[in-house]
Amino acid sequence: MEMEAGPSIWLILLTVGVAILAAAAIYGIMRNRQRTLGERVHTEVETKREYAAEDRDRS
Repeated sequence: MEMEAGPSIWLILLTVGVAILAAAAIYGIMRNRQRTLGERVHTEVETKREYAAEDRDRS
């Protein structure tokens, strides 16, 4: 007696994948909220510095 489990396996894998993606997004959001003001300012300054360096490299 053969059991065709193809579609049900994909449904389970899709559900698990969505759950993992949601957990990763929640983890990232919660981790980002814990940063101090100084860390957020530092990130913004370094991001702007990186963008400026990329613009200089293109010229």
